[in-house]
Amino acid sequence: MKLGSGRKDNWIFLTAMGIVLLLQMAALFYFGGQKAGFHEDELYTYYSSNKTAGLFVNDRQWMEREELRNDFVVLPGERFRYGVVKQMQSWDVHPPLYYYIFHTACSLFPETFSKWTGIGVNLIAFVFCYGLLAYGAYAAAQGGSRGRILAFLTCLFWGFGGAVISGVMFIRMYQWLTLFVLLCMDLHLRAVRRNDFGIRRFLLPLAVVVFLGFLTQYYYIIFHFFLGAGFCLLLLKRKRIKALVSYMAACALGLMGAILYYPACLSHIFRGYRGTEAVSEFGDLSNTWERLRFFAGLFDDFVMNGTLIWWLLALCLLAVTAGYLRKRKGLVRQGSKREGFWSVFLIALACGGYFFTVSKTALILGETSNRYQLPIYGLLVFLLLYAAWTLAEGMAGRFQEKSAAKVFRERGKRDWLVAGGLAVILVLTDAAALKGGRVFFLYKEEKEIMEFVEGHKQEPVVVFYNEASADNIWRLSDELMAYPRVFLAQEGNPEPITDRTVTESESLLVYAADHERRKECLEGLLSVNGGLRDCREVAGKGLWTLYRLE
Repeated sequence: MKLGSGRKDNWIFLTAMGIVLLLQMAALFYFGGQKAGFHEDELYTYYSSNKTAGLFVNDRQWMEREELRNDFVVLPGERFRYGVVKQMQSWDVHPPLYYYIFHTACSLFPETFSKWTGIGVNLIAFVFCYGLLAYGAYAAAQGGSRGRILAFLTCLFWGFGGAVISGVMFIRMYQWLTLFVLLCMDLHLRAVRRNDFGIRRFLLPLAVVVFLGFLTQYYYIIFHFFLGAGFCLLLLKRKRIKALVSYMAACALGLMGAILYYPACLSHIFRGYRGTEAVSEFGDLSNTWERLRFFAGLFDDFVMNGTLIWWLLALCLLAVTAGYLRKRKGLVRQGSKREGFWSVFLIALACGGYFFTVSKTALILGETSNRYQLPIYGLLVFLLLYAAWTLAEGMAGRFQEKSAAKVFRERGKRDWLVAGGLAVILVLTDAAALKGGRVFFLYKEEKEIMEFVEGHKQEPVVVFYNEASADNIWRLSDELMAYPRVFLAQEGNPEPITDRTVTESESLLVYAADHERRKECLEGLLSVNGGLRDCREVAGKGLWTLYRLE
């Protein structure tokens, strides 16, 4: 990556970027250490990547710890079983590439169930995303001092953001989706900047990225569709018909290769429950404003920390002021060549199309829905900073009057002074967000529960499950793996439990699912075990409540 003319400037820029990356990695390790529990989808990541025999629920039977744990870790003889991983995902609604990566990491550490396996995989993607975002911001800003400044500010604000840190903490495919979205964008920006649409430098890498991006998450194709539409428009404007045909062929080649490799994707998209839900939501015009407002609110809360309205007002003020000053005599308008128009246009079109389409089709799951928009958060931050910087440059254009020029004799010093002030504002915004609890997927409340579990793991455990949703048991997997074994009992079964371990124990731990017979089940345990007198609620966890009977 060519970063500018002066070696000293490049060295300072790279050093600053390296320091920021190290600080952000330190922050990620800090929050990773605080992660104490798992989202149910995260547990599914471990299961669907490392399944051994499958999880089965048998009423009135004991389940040994190994029966459960072996389906969440890679056993010594089951390393690098990518065929099983692919089959597991074909039965669900996701493409397999992320699970290949995750299974590879688990295979390198067999028989190990650890949050750091998943966080570590995401940390690798984060480092690549950091570099790709820096290059994209630099290229879109047309390089030079402005490119370095905007790349630095964008990565600084993005990497310390609560939503981005949460994305690394969430052990799913979205950080890797971000990687391929940014890589796709960078390939297009480099081609535009260099006017190079050749096979080796652009078309072949593009086909590979389409293949990998689509097999990571289907939302990739939404981003590429809108980016590709803008890119085709550029090629038509430049009358590069041959390049246009070659571009469409490369995209088709990558997509068809992914479909042929993973034909289950067609049923996922067009017949699977998530695909049909997405199509239904997209076609419902009545929810459009509500959904757009919801996802815009997530960006404001978890990326901008509630300052988005102030940024938009500032941009309006800068635009009005710059337009007024431009009309004054003696002001020379800068940037009239619009050298970076197409680069910024491509980013804006791709982000706008992706944001709208995903907002219309994604699941509404509170703050955790940030995951769906995570791939474009860095690009949205760049667009805000680029707009502010460009308008400020227009407002601070060169006057012919000498007195005005004396304010800042050297434009470079002025730019870096302003950049330093912006950096302070951005860091304070991120710091306030982190202090305000804008990082999620940590489940800190689980720490006390796990401490309780570790202190009582030798006591017999009964799990009363709802037969209508027996698979919800696996949401407790991280806790249930701490016990030597657990006794499974169907809440809808009115027959009294006769197992002697349960009926003769001096104390019991009981997980009871939300069900109309939960109270009767607890009373039934007290009736079959005459030594138990008290039933105390210990903690609630989603659809479950943990009790201790003694």
